[in-house]
Amino acid sequence: MSATTAADPSAQTLASLIDILKPFNKTGANLKAETSFTEDLNFDSLVVMEFVAVVEDVFDISIPLNILPDVATVRDLAVAIEKIVGESRP
Repeated sequence: MSATTAADPSAQTLASLIDILKPFNKTGANLKAETSFTEDLNFDSLVVMEFVAVVEDVFDISIPLNILPDVATVRDLAVAIEKIVGESRP
């Protein structure tokens, strides 16, 4: 098994995010790592905040709001989550 890089989040993190996204997928987009929150899923700010709250609960983390402008795809969010989780471990 190869180690993940910043651009290569774990399959488990991606799968978890895709599962979390399913009830938020009102457009019927094919959910994958490259799925864009704004272009493919048409997320507005309210949906983003609801989705982030669920992600924070599932992963038991706090996502800083200042990173959200840099999170465009499911992969971007998976990378951010893994970074946050990694920083919270001693």
